[in-house]
Amino acid sequence: MRTATRALIPVALGLGVAVALAQTATLDFEQDAAGKAPGGFSFALTGQGKPGVWVVRKDDQAHGNVLVQTDADRTDYRFPVAVYDALTAKDVDLSVQFKPLSGKGDQGAGLVWRYRDQNNYYISRCNALEDNCTIYHVVNGRRVAFLNQNAKVASNMWHTLRVEAVGDHFVVTYDGKKVLDAKDGTFKDAGKVGLWTKADSVIAFDDFAIAAR
Repeated sequence: MRTATRALIPVALGLGVAVALAQTATLDFEQDAAGKAPGGFSFALTGQGKPGVWVVRKDDQAHGNVLVQTDADRTDYRFPVAVYDALTAKDVDLSVQFKPLSGKGDQGAGLVWRYRDQNNYYISRCNALEDNCTIYHVVNGRRVAFLNQNAKVASNMWHTLRVEAVGDHFVVTYDGKKVLDAKDGTFKDAGKVGLWTKADSVIAFDDFAIAAR
């Protein structure tokens, strides 16, 4: 009986650690193979056009491996999403570094939260061609903006986007400055989190930090 009890203790502790680790993560893609999709993600498409192609690439020395959405299909209402599998939460603190690489129609990079499926979630994104940051809800595949703010978003430079979501209150910070402060009650339940691009945007992402609150 004692032997059995000892055997169960590390299993229980291991489960506790796994649950704790699932609530917070920083994904730098250094352990993922270049040229392949990263582990721990599922991929989806909102709208029309080709699905996104998400692969790990080598960037500069400071960033090492990064995740890039590489498919430049110009379909306008096209939103590739990379969904992080290990966390489902209602209230979250998310941040990511992103670099707009190319796109003639769009150069938009975003963070997704309370993701139910490819047609229902919240998204906040910044766009290097429009020089603004916007927050939306996507309901049954229809994207509706509920707050927008002008912000200079340079192409081929790294930026930081952060979203703090608590209840119906969302605060978006871009390059260390609060740009959006909004309330919306469309999605009240827990969901997945992820990364997002639009149309022909080719975007690099790094240091995707995730914390449940």
